[in-house]
Amino acid sequence: MRSRRWIVTVTGRDRPGIVAGVTGALYALGCNLEDSAMTRLEGEFAVMLIFSSPSRMTEAVLRGAFAPIERKLDLTVHVKRLTPRESRAPRAKGRAHVISAYGSDRTGIVFRVSEVLARGGASITNLETRRSASGRRALYLLVLQVEVPSANAAGVSRALGRLARAMGIDITMRAAEADVL
Repeated sequence: MRSRRWIVTVTGRDRPGIVAGVTGALYALGCNLEDSAMTRLEGEFAVMLIFSSPSRMTEAVLRGAFAPIERKLDLTVHVKRLTPRESRAPRAKGRAHVISAYGSDRTGIVFRVSEVLARGGASITNLETRRSASGRRALYLLVLQVEVPSANAAGVSRALGRLARAMGIDITMRAAEADVL
């Protein structure tokens, strides 16, 4: 029997039971969790799950299964069926690298780093930021996982170096280990 593939995003105030409630609903419907990303930002929680379902599954059935959790935990749930094209895993667009930027917090760090990466043809696969406690000397950390076309890696690295000097922050770029997920 063929299956259907879906993505669900869930956001709301962090509290115990969100992951258990969402994955429990999927389990009860016979769905298989395939890929996920979950995080807490300050007091807010967000999760994205890609899962497969039996071929007869409908969006209405999924929405009905998530409705009690949505009400009970005051969440926002969005369900989308993936097309066959969307279901294909993307081909790597280059070699995996990890980039980190660290320094005094200032407006534009994420924009300016991501702009350099876009010009170099790099694809951002994961991005995380953290800001230290507020105050005059707040520090900012940006960590990105990216795929950089091999032919562009040296140019991207040089451009990031120029940006680091211009912004007065530290930026490093290193090739990621091949066996790391």
